[in-house]
Amino acid sequence: MTVTEGNTFIETMEEIGDLWSIDQVMDVYADYTLQDALGDRMESISRFTDMIGTILNRR
Repeated sequence: MTVTEGNTFIETMEEIGDLWSIDQVMDVYADYTLQDALGDRMESISRFTDMIGTILNRR
C-alpha cells in the first residue's frame, strides 16, 4: 500500500469512527492492497459489532 492509499484508508475508516494514524496503517496493512485492507478491516469491525450485539442481547 502506498502512503496515498493509506490516507484514503484513514479517511474511509474515519467515516465510521475508526481512527488510524498513517504509521498504524502502514504497520498493519503495508503489504495489502487498499481494497484488501478495507475489506479486512470492515470484516473485523463487523465481527466485533456482532459480538457486542450478542452480549447486549443476552439480557
